[in-house]
Amino acid sequence: MENQPANESASEEIARLTIEMDQLNNKKKQCLEKVRKLMAGEDPEKGIFHNKEIFILQQESLRLGVEAEFCRKKINRLHLGYNQ
Repeated sequence: MENQPANESASEEIARLTIEMDQLNNKKKQCLEKVRKLMAGEDPEKGIFHNKEIFILQQESLRLGVEAEFCRKKINRLHLGYNQ
């Protein structure tokens, strides 16, 4: 996450954080879609497994979710008038 510039108003920061949160959620959605595709492409009978790739994507998805949640909470703090 980026640090707030000194002269950025609360409404500007909320707008920036909202965009950042949307981007993080979109990346998370893309990760989960890749996981679904990899899981569908597995074939145990042929020995085709994607466990490492799936695990990495799931971890990335969790990380992105946490970062999006931090943005959401920061936005809520700004709406309530709390500063850093």
